[in-house]
Amino acid sequence: MKGDRLGNYEVHRAWEGFSSVRQISSGEIMHSRTDPMEEARQVYVEQTHFAERLREQSGEPLILWDAGLGAAANVMAAIECYETSDPKRPLQIVSFENDLDSLRLAVANTDSFPYLRAEPTNAILAAGEWQSPGGELRWELIRGDFATTMTQAPPPDVIFYDMFSSKTSAELWTAGIFQKLFAICRGRVTELATYTCSTANRAALLAAGFFVARGRNAGEKEETTIAMTPAAARAPFAQQSDWLSHDWLARWERSAAKFPADIPLSERARFEKTIREHEQFRNSPDPERLIFAT
Repeated sequence: MKGDRLGNYEVHRAWEGFSSVRQISSGEIMHSRTDPMEEARQVYVEQTHFAERLREQSGEPLILWDAGLGAAANVMAAIECYETSDPKRPLQIVSFENDLDSLRLAVANTDSFPYLRAEPTNAILAAGEWQSPGGELRWELIRGDFATTMTQAPPPDVIFYDMFSSKTSAELWTAGIFQKLFAICRGRVTELATYTCSTANRAALLAAGFFVARGRNAGEKEETTIAMTPAAARAPFAQQSDWLSHDWLARWERSAAKFPADIPLSERARFEKTIREHEQFRNSPDPERLIFAT
């Protein structure tokens, strides 16, 4: 039955004319100040060179991890990109979610969430999987805690990291979870996009081994964040990235929020050393360029 609430979620109708989903317990709103599809396109699809990656000549599918399915705007934007980018390779989307009520709520209010496509969305809710008629596009759902379920999926080429914030889900923004994620992606050309510009979250990504760049603004946020494995940071598509440089490192040194929540006092000196000695800063005397050791 149609209604504005389901479980811990409610429909939030912004004065700008679009609708989002609000988590009642925390008050956090998914895509709070920007139309969900516009934010999905700009922050996640475009910043990860998604269309370019789909046009790579490869028989292997491009594997997208949609970490935080929510109301599925990011997945719908990825499917839209696949259909309009003249892809040369298949696409496999793996969504991670521990509470499907936000998606169920959106499906029950499709007039407020017109971007949702009925066939794939209903299949995901009913069976946890969907594929296009030719099988070139596949979407599957993995339910449960991301920290444990991430090992159940094939290693990703692209990650849309769109979890609730560290104020609500601190366990999903720790140094430990990004270390685990980096270990899965090690050696791969993997890009990660996320809406956060938190100093502690960027430090956690750097400490895990990612190279980190500033992303474009999104709504009220002046910046978002892009992270890449070393192999991705060396790729041609990464050359115009706005990498964090020595000015960011200097601000991080002075910050009162230097450390992810899981770094105890006894490990902070080691964590600081890891950040200062990261290749991103060690080999880049020019703060506007990233120079790799040869």
